[in-house]
Amino acid sequence: MKYDLIIVTRSTTDHLVEMTQNCIDSAKADRVIVVETGQVVPYKNIDVYTSYPGKFNYNACLNWGLEFAENDIHILANNDIIVHKYRTIGDDMVRHGFDSGSAWYKGCIVPQGDYIYPGYEVGFTLTGWCIFITKETYKKIGLLDEGVDFWYSDNLYAEQLKKHGLKHGLFCNARVDHLTNQTLNTMPLKLKREYSIGQLAKYESCRKRK
Repeated sequence: MKYDLIIVTRSTTDHLVEMTQNCIDSAKADRVIVVETGQVVPYKNIDVYTSYPGKFNYNACLNWGLEFAENDIHILANNDIIVHKYRTIGDDMVRHGFDSGSAWYKGCIVPQGDYIYPGYEVGFTLTGWCIFITKETYKKIGLLDEGVDFWYSDNLYAEQLKKHGLKHGLFCNARVDHLTNQTLNTMPLKLKREYSIGQLAKYESCRKRK
């Protein structure tokens, strides 16, 4: 299996730039696509570097980056993650009939090991900061739902999986750690609230339309 890593980043501080580079270096993916929503930075070890042209929307940025994807498994990722182990996920997804997956993470309520927990529970079985999706699954879904700008993007993704009868699971023999809201915490308070709890009304509106 070969992997595309699609990272959404906002390069506005040295800390965020270093964090994104650490994410890239830890993953060592077969193809790395960085979708930039801040200033242009000369990242190392990437294949595609593209600036998102519109107003920030997390799933829209991922859709933009996915236009450049080529490989079997697409990794949809925040820039504030460290990848420890993931190469088993693609084969396990195919072997066990999963269309989408997440890796075990520090703080997870279940142990590491050769376990797979199926389900769509955001923040447990479905980790929005790093999602593994097969090329065929993305074709079935179409574009990721862009109905919210940031928070609840993973909830909308879970709804899309359920709508199309696609199977997601937490793979506990892989590991990706999340540093938690590193980019969000650099934003002014008003903007931070807009992109976090301010998205709830948009999410509820999307759910009512489905």
